Amino acid sequence: MVQWLKRINMKDKMKKKTFWGRLLAAFFVLMALSTVVSRAADSVIVPRVRLERASSGSLNYTIKGSGSIIASEGKLVTLPEKLRIREITKPGTTVEEGGPLAVADTDELIKVLDEEKAALAKLRLQLQKEQLDAVPDAATPQAYSAGKSLELAREHFDEASAKLEEAAKAEEAAAVERQKRLEEKKKAAYDTFMKQGGESSSEAKAAYEEAVRSAEEEAGNLKAEKDAQMDALIQNRDAMQDALEQAQAAYDIARAEDDNAASNRQKASQGSGITQEGMKIDIEQQQKKVDWLQEVMDADGVITSPVKGTVTENSLTEGMVTSGQEYIRIGTGGYEFRAAVDKDNAKKLKAGDSMEVEFPGKKDKKRLKITDIRAEQSGGSGGQASGSEGEAAAGAEAAKGQTGQESIMYLTAKLDGDDYAAGTEGSYVIDKESDIRYDWILPVEAIREDQSGTFCLISRKKDTILGEEYVAERLRLVKKAKDLNKVAVEGNLDNKTDVIIESSKEINEGDRFQIEEKD
Repeated sequence: MVQWLKRINMKDKMKKKTFWGRLLAAFFVLMALSTVVSRAADSVIVPRVRLERASSGSLNYTIKGSGSIIASEGKLVTLPEKLRIREITKPGTTVEEGGPLAVADTDELIKVLDEEKAALAKLRLQLQKEQLDAVPDAATPQAYSAGKSLELAREHFDEASAKLEEAAKAEEAAAVERQKRLEEKKKAAYDTFMKQGGESSSEAKAAYEEAVRSAEEEAGNLKAEKDAQMDALIQNRDAMQDALEQAQAAYDIARAEDDNAASNRQKASQGSGITQEGMKIDIEQQQKKVDWLQEVMDADGVITSPVKGTVTENSLTEGMVTSGQEYIRIGTGGYEFRAAVDKDNAKKLKAGDSMEVEFPGKKDKKRLKITDIRAEQSGGSGGQASGSEGEAAAGAEAAKGQTGQESIMYLTAKLDGDDYAAGTEGSYVIDKESDIRYDWILPVEAIREDQSGTFCLISRKKDTILGEEYVAERLRLVKKAKDLNKVAVEGNLDNKTDVIIESSKEINEGDRFQIEEKD
């Protein structure tokens, strides 16, 4: 019975172990299935991205546009205002020196010539008036009269000083003489006093004392009188000294005023001289205008070419009245290709860069070197330009009207030979590397922008209970330059930073992702 019970207990224990073992195995199988399901879900839900690392290098620019051929050497003929034009010579016409460029109406020409002659006479009169005004008015210098007053004040001071000095010497001698007479009178009184009994006689004593007092009083009165005379002389000398100092100050001021006046006259003279030179230039230019109009008048209104060449531009139209802005350009040899380029693209170019230009009717493309890039066009058509970003620019004139002349630059390239015609249009392509080698360059797809600025998303590895995960982290950037495919940037990058350049789904900062394996 006991053995049977033991066998029953052993069987129960074995059943329990089997149960818990199966349960534990089922748990591990469930965990494995969950991991597989989770990984499978991640592969569907989490974005798959391509990574790339920033590298150093240069950008590649492609700039396209169009322009036209202009004559690089020639003569510009300008016309004054108020001329009525009857006939013109059209661009492309070859003219000889002295050949006709245009014909002006002689009736209007006579009026204009008379007006210009009157203007010339007026300029000459203005010059004469300026020359007369430049002559300073006759005037006595202020220092002259002030100097006379100073001399008189000095004489008065010297005279007063001399009188004071003379009186002082005389008073010195007189004081000695007065003292001597005082002593003699005292001695005489004393002698009389002794003869009359001396100290024993009160009357003699009183008489003696009265005589001494009277002598001293008289001497004192004389001294006071002389002192008063000396004080008067001193006061007179001091007054003359004050007058001398005032006269000296007045003279110094007068001298300074005269110096200032002389300096002002010199400046006025120099200014007048400059004005006169300017007026002489105006007269010379006006004389040339009158002479030119007179030549046209003598030729019955025919405006002639000063050189042999080809008319490349003529802003005149038949029947118009000139405004003074019209011109005729005559090419005398040498050609250039000139084209417009927007300012941003112009900053990428420099003189010496190569460009490939294609002209209609020409079999081969021309490789030209840029000789000049400037803000203003000196003549001819600017054409159109587009940059490496694929932005088509309007023509030069349209661009000026929309964004202002400052948005357009003009590049020029020299053409060799004379087998060209002014006005011929052509298209150009410029391919070049940036002159700057940048530290960090990324594909344009990696660059993102929002209200906070420019940035990219980089890969950061993160350990979790399910293993390693990758999370997108924001990295702030500063754009330096770009071409069609790449962007040069500054930021906290290194050659081990993995940057997200492509994602199977939208991805933002903090999102998990999987890395797409490279083929």
